[in-house]
Amino acid sequence: CPPQSLLEILAYLSAALSVSGAAEASGKSIRLVLIASAGKLTKAATSPGADISVALTQSMEAALNTNKQTIMASVAEGCARVSVQLRDKSKTRATLSAVAAPTILRARSALDAMTSSSTVEGSGQAAGQADAASQALASYLGVIRELVRFCDGSSSRGRAGDSHILSDVLTAAWPVLNDISSHPTCRANEAVLSGLLDVHSQLLSVVPALIGPYFKDLVTFVVKAYEVSFCPSALDYVSAAVESFDSEESIGVAAGLDENGKDLIFNQLLAHLSQCTFTYVTQTKRPNECPQLIKALFEMAQRYLLFCPGALCQCPEFSSLFGLAVACLVECKGEVESTRATLIFITQLVGWKHIRLPDAKMAKLTQFAGGIDNLLAQHGEAITKACLGGLSGGAPQMLWPSCSECIFSITQHIISSTPDADAPNSVLCTWLRTAMIEGSLVANTKNITPEIGTSVIKILCDLAKEGTKSKQKAKMALMDFGKIAKGEASTDVLLAYSTA
Repeated sequence: CPPQSLLEILAYLSAALSVSGAAEASGKSIRLVLIASAGKLTKAATSPGADISVALTQSMEAALNTNKQTIMASVAEGCARVSVQLRDKSKTRATLSAVAAPTILRARSALDAMTSSSTVEGSGQAAGQADAASQALASYLGVIRELVRFCDGSSSRGRAGDSHILSDVLTAAWPVLNDISSHPTCRANEAVLSGLLDVHSQLLSVVPALIGPYFKDLVTFVVKAYEVSFCPSALDYVSAAVESFDSEESIGVAAGLDENGKDLIFNQLLAHLSQCTFTYVTQTKRPNECPQLIKALFEMAQRYLLFCPGALCQCPEFSSLFGLAVACLVECKGEVESTRATLIFITQLVGWKHIRLPDAKMAKLTQFAGGIDNLLAQHGEAITKACLGGLSGGAPQMLWPSCSECIFSITQHIISSTPDADAPNSVLCTWLRTAMIEGSLVANTKNITPEIGTSVIKILCDLAKEGTKSKQKAKMALMDFGKIAKGEASTDVLLAYSTA
């Protein structure tokens, strides 16, 4: 299909966006056409006088006119994917700027409508206008996020000294983003605040050097917003920051932070956010009432473990954070996303010796190995009971792999740390036996006999002695234990795991 025909197809699909019954399908089709034909369209753009930015901008404006977030996001993705493939980076910058311009303009109008409506008290019409404006503003922030997101990975291409392809977009959008963050009405609106924080998270990942100089101010805004809203996106932003500072040296330089300064600011940040969250989940909402917040909290904690372990282990709230994680295994009542995030954090922290990390991070964790072992000694029995209880009917089957991996991580860590690996660890065996046989968390105790429990403990310990290579087999054995407990499998399935 020649480029001119592709442009005609785009024009046809853009016109179809105005037909309510065809809008969703047309938006998806525009995205697919742009992605599949990006190469042809960018080649056509190299012709003298050719400019695909007009076609892309018209498609983006047609998507904005639908006022449907999914359609806007689909078209924004397609436009970004085509733009980043242009060989001339000045054309890429100009095209992205042209595509983003209508969204930025509408975001400014929506912000003005929100702020003016907030000054009118007691008017139902004004409240309706404010709601409509806030929904629109959140959608426009989603478009900006998608445009930024799909420019990831393109910053390394181009000649040395070139401006980043998003520099013009950022210059145009930054005043609007700043005004949104400074207005109380926007900070109090969860959809707008989440949209704004999502944009900033993407900017951290894609243009770290450009964001670095503003990082301290952004962190101050994020913390203040979290103190009021407890919006999960605030914790997602910190997660993105921890990862970006580890993977992108340029952002640390731009922010004026050396390694010690980075550890200090992230240590203080984790301590404060943890304290705020502890207060919230004990005085305002229980963990099962705010699962997205719990999910964001322990995803953030896991990022700290992987990318900034020194700040995590030296945090004054470290032990309390771990204690909350253990409590959430029960408190979240089997909610999948929050429980899974919590289990992953506990699993990787306990099994830190067996995850792949750079030598410097392993050395840092080695310094705090004693503290981690103390936390496991204090909470190991509760974790084991929660995980085996989950396998035995207390959690959805989607969580079984995470529960099984957590149990294996504990078993492997204790066995690998025991001087005589052939001798059974009495504490570990007590935890497992109590949870499997004597504990009240096993839903179908009539299906679990002492002999079955003893067999599973032996299988698990034998596989843990073989190291990480046996992790998958151990997880399957534990999940079969869960099936036995529920009456869905016979004890014969355990014969497959007997080791020589």
